[in-house]
Amino acid sequence: MKIVAVFWMLLGSLLCSPSWGVDVSKSFETPTAYTLPTRIAIDKTDTVWFIESNLNKIGRFQPAKGVFSEYTIPTPSSAPTDLTISSTGKVWFTESDSDQLGVLDPVSLAFKEYNIPTIQSMPSRIAADIHGNIWFTEFYGNKVGVFDPRKEEFKEYTIPTPNSRPSGIVMDKNGIVWFVETEGNKLARLNPRDGVIREFDLPTPHQTPREITIDASGALWIAGNINRDLTVFNPTTKKFRTFVLPNNSVIENMTVTSSGIIFSTLKTSGKISMFDPKTSTFMELEVGVGKSKPIGIDTDSKGDIWFADKEKNALIRLDANIVKKMWIK
Repeated sequence: MKIVAVFWMLLGSLLCSPSWGVDVSKSFETPTAYTLPTRIAIDKTDTVWFIESNLNKIGRFQPAKGVFSEYTIPTPSSAPTDLTISSTGKVWFTESDSDQLGVLDPVSLAFKEYNIPTIQSMPSRIAADIHGNIWFTEFYGNKVGVFDPRKEEFKEYTIPTPNSRPSGIVMDKNGIVWFVETEGNKLARLNPRDGVIREFDLPTPHQTPREITIDASGALWIAGNINRDLTVFNPTTKKFRTFVLPNNSVIENMTVTSSGIIFSTLKTSGKISMFDPKTSTFMELEVGVGKSKPIGIDTDSKGDIWFADKEKNALIRLDANIVKKMWIK
């Protein structure tokens, strides 16, 4: 594996210079202090929805207007942990402390909440399929749940490995559900047609995976927490390949661009990571000045990268095309 060397002094000067700084990144500070933004999701209009973890609210930022809005979740202290946009454009989110799924209608701005059947399940991550169903992992419940908004009904699938602590979850183009088991140290596949779950042991013990994303080819990318690595799984060959992150980094969240580049927020360094699967090269990017704690990350329709910075109390946009030109060959 080849790792790109990054010269921070040169890179920092480029980012801060008038000719680069304005174009490469732009920060949008939330109007309310100490919102502590965490996870984000971008809808088809490029509106950025995000969790305000300190205020028990869902935030909205409309870049075209430069306008922020905030909406208080009905259940107090619900501890929202993740959110996704369904095919109907509604914003769905998990409420880990109240064991609920919540939904915010972007038109009426009305909330609805639904009690998850398993008590103290601690819903963790969430994803929507092409039919509008909402899938989520139950970290303590050791289950994967699905909610049908049309029937307003839940269905739950028990994971074969006890106390597996499921976390990140995604759908592939065939409607297959993929998720990672933090304590089980496995990647798992759930077929909604028959409810069968198949598990795959990760290649390295104690990777403690928490996050997963999928690229256009259907490859699954898994972020290791303890071993500080990035692992890819080919669902056709059933083979894994692992890449060790530079600088002892740990991935917090990931997004994949249309060109296949994987952008990640790094929980250990306050930086953004880029990984090019074609060349197996990493680059770490420090954006802005001062302490940073990037959390959720997503890609808009233009290919620009957005992430929530918990420390700066802001949303930050990166121009992906310019960032790619800054790779040191």
